Order: sequence, then structure tokens, then C-alpha cells
Amino acid sequence: MKDAVLQKRGTMDGFELPQVHRKLYFGVIYTGFIRLPATGVYTFYSESNDGSQLYIDDQLVVESDGLHPAVEKAGQSALEKGFHSIRVMYFQNGGVSSLKISYQGPDVEKQIIPPNILFH
Repeated sequence: MKDAVLQKRGTMDGFELPQVHRKLYFGVIYTGFIRLPATGVYTFYSESNDGSQLYIDDQLVVESDGLHPAVEKAGQSALEKGFHSIRVMYFQNGGVSSLKISYQGPDVEKQIIPPNILFH
């Protein structure tokens, strides 16, 4: 097996999966900042078909591992109002690609993280 090679780098508005030249065996890493509107406990969700990890301030909050159909996993973190680093890592092994990143918190109903609170 060949070593992994960076194929593309750029910016995106959210956590959509990019068009890739292959359907199997690829990974995507998203990095940036999220601006949270209030101090409190936030729940983050990752729904992915193979594997994903979601980090806030370099702390693993959600992990979905293995080869499986789309499954939603959740994790909580107590966070201050303001900016926090966010990193999502996704890998595609087989089947259909699928990734949804959501959150909920103080005065925030569960929703896909909107692009207007993400920064790079």
C-alpha cells in the first residue's frame, strides 16, 4: 500500500464532503474555529458512515470508529462563550460517503453547525 499523499488543500464553508477523484479509501481533515454564543454545556454530534473524530480545543469530544453505515455519535463539553478551535477528521473506507456535524447548547436547538459561526 502506498503512503498517504495530500491531494488537495483549501477552505470550505462547512463540513461538506468535497468532490474527490476516488470513491474508496480517502480521508478529509477540517480545521478552524467555532464561535459559541454563550457559556454552557454543548453537545456535538458526528454522523458518519465509516469513521470520524471531532475535537474542540484539541480535546476529543466525539469518536465514531469502524466500517459501518451512517451512525450518529455524540459527546459533551463545557465551554466558554467565544472562539474555540475545532477539528473534524473523516475517513471513507467503502460504501456511500456521509458526514453531518451538528451541535446544540444554551439557547441553541440541535442543528447542523452553520457556516456563519465557523472561521479559518
